[in-house]
Amino acid sequence: CPTIFHPIILNKNSAIFFFTLTNFYKEKIIYYYIVKNCKFVKKNMNIKRIVILLIPINIILAYYVFNSIKSEMDFQKIAKERIDENIQKLKDLRQIQIGFKKAYNKYANNFDELLTFLNNDSLPIIKSIGERPDTLSDQEALKLGIISRDTSYVLAKQSIFDKNYQKNRDNRFQLIMSELHLIPNTDYEYNINAGSIEKGKVLVQVFEISTEYEKILSGLTGKNIDKNKVLKVGSMSEVSLNGNWGE
Repeated sequence: CPTIFHPIILNKNSAIFFFTLTNFYKEKIIYYYIVKNCKFVKKNMNIKRIVILLIPINIILAYYVFNSIKSEMDFQKIAKERIDENIQKLKDLRQIQIGFKKAYNKYANNFDELLTFLNNDSLPIIKSIGERPDTLSDQEALKLGIISRDTSYVLAKQSIFDKNYQKNRDNRFQLIMSELHLIPNTDYEYNINAGSIEKGKVLVQVFEISTEYEKILSGLTGKNIDKNKVLKVGSMSEVSLNGNWGE
């Protein structure tokens, strides 16, 4: 039974050393067993000579085991970085969709419309001037002239990606607005859809932006990740702005 371990849990160097050493001694025990017990080994065979011949075989086996484990661990590291980057881009796209809905009372169902809005449109910023008494509503205070509102406009991209958003963003990954629709490290685009669904006899606006892990991990070879899975934000079947990565 081969030694099994999880490459994410163990320290990289200790895991490789442990696995290689274990397999080395296991193979050595097997060779000694063959030499001692198999019928085809002649009694007068020089045991020492056989052991010497087996040493380079052990070295070769250890080399291949080492490379196999290292390759898988490298894959897991790169895969995690790629998944993290795609999660951040889906969060960025969600932020734009929220701004788009504020402006048009619907979500964009294509990237041309969404990114044109981001780069060329403006969003209103309403400031309240004066102090409203607790006994009055905003509308009542406005009618009485106790408070007033001043509306100004800023570029959509400045409002959507403001300082507060930038502060909480994973800034390991650069925000390149012209490439938000592209899956990092590939030429693929995300899938985008938008529309409305009925909830409690009310039509509610929804959107979904997604991609497959197979595209995220394009060009990589490894195991322990289901490449048929989908990474997405939003939903076309329920009212949700959440991502399926465990928000």
